Amino acid sequence: MNDHYTVQILPFPETIPQPLFERFLFNETPHLKGQAQPGDEVLTFLLRKGEDTHARLSVFLVNDQGVSPRRATFGGVESYPEIPAEALRFFLQEVLNQLRSIGLTRLVIRSFPEGLNPALARVLHQRYLDAGFTVTSTELNQHLAVGEREMMLHDSTRRRLKKSLREGLVFEEWVNPVWAEVHAFVAAARERKQRPMTMSLETLQASVTQLPGVFQVFTARLQGKLAALTVTVRINDRILYTLYPADDPEFLDLSPLILVNAGLYQYCLDQQYQILDLGISTENGIRNEGLIRFKKNLGALESEKHSYQFLFD
Repeated sequence: MNDHYTVQILPFPETIPQPLFERFLFNETPHLKGQAQPGDEVLTFLLRKGEDTHARLSVFLVNDQGVSPRRATFGGVESYPEIPAEALRFFLQEVLNQLRSIGLTRLVIRSFPEGLNPALARVLHQRYLDAGFTVTSTELNQHLAVGEREMMLHDSTRRRLKKSLREGLVFEEWVNPVWAEVHAFVAAARERKQRPMTMSLETLQASVTQLPGVFQVFTARLQGKLAALTVTVRINDRILYTLYPADDPEFLDLSPLILVNAGLYQYCLDQQYQILDLGISTENGIRNEGLIRFKKNLGALESEKHSYQFLFD
């Protein structure tokens, strides 16, 4: 391996010296600190060459296991597609050697959806396998590629959108949202669909406070009454992620979430986002056909989201 590459290990680096890769929110220090649970130790590995940083991986040490992320949509290695294969092999081997030396039994990585950066996803997938990782699960993710002035809506979805507009449904950002109301609205919608709420109100409010400017709420309202909402998370200046889409059963005949997504698409155009990430449409690999169809009819593209595991001897 080129002697000029080195691996630096820090717990919560405040700055990343000249990163050559696209950075994701979930691997940034403020988010890592929010993920950490009492008793956790965190190691952030940086692949350095000269003044540049070529790759990053943050690992939470939980009992005798390493996990990335601890509590987030994804974690794993960040790098760039053109990184030399030997450099990435060296990086992963150094990470594994360090984790082996402290007595871990396994390392679990949940990587980003391939559609967010296809070229890098292909490179990382091969390097993970080369290093001895195995794929433990694969989820289906869906996203909108933002670029055309109009969404590629299915005819039936376009008709529903036009109906909602005729009936007076209005899309808008909820500026300065009341987070208790947002959380209660989302929790009620998820309970109706028999899906658990993944964040308590306290956790959500703490995240909003710790990550200023990251969370927004967009709504569809009829005469001021809330019909649907989506919480969004700014992953970086290229990717906006939709968290907690929710609707009120009173307004289902107006398909208010279609309007919310159409409004979000236009918002992404205006703000120069390239991807509106709609999240996974499977759970433990089991397809939610209704959700998949809904997103597909919005014009969504599909990609895989892998979880990997390395077992130490």
